[in-house]
Amino acid sequence: MVSRLIKLRVTEVVLAVPASVGVEAGMIVLTEEVAPGRALRIIIGQPEARAIHAAWDGSIASRPSTWDLFVSAIALLGGRIDRVVITGVEQERHYFARIEMDHDREHRTLSCRPSDAVALALRSYEAGVFAEESVLDEAGVLPDGTK
Repeated sequence: MVSRLIKLRVTEVVLAVPASVGVEAGMIVLTEEVAPGRALRIIIGQPEARAIHAAWDGSIASRPSTWDLFVSAIALLGGRIDRVVITGVEQERHYFARIEMDHDREHRTLSCRPSDAVALALRSYEAGVFAEESVLDEAGVLPDGTK
């Protein structure tokens, strides 16, 4: 069975949220672009949250980040990132993703963390962010906070 892909956009990046006693993490909120507007709230590392925030608000660093380097290396080798897809979720908190790329007219995919996928997509200006519909069905939160 083929899962339908839902287009998402980054609607919030939080650089510090409590993860456990005395530990903070980051969080991204990805919201579907059409009704009903479900959102995925994904807890990520703080370095990844800073990287996503920088790309999201268009900041240009004086030195390239690891994500900038990765996108540049793909382009230098003749490839491009087409889209990233949030592919799965376990226990409504452990997310999985893949990067979809084209190289010499061949479609290639790489499994990755959602935080890395989003950081790369935002730096690959034409790359979209998507989720499999099943992920939104399982973990998506409606604008009123309900499932």
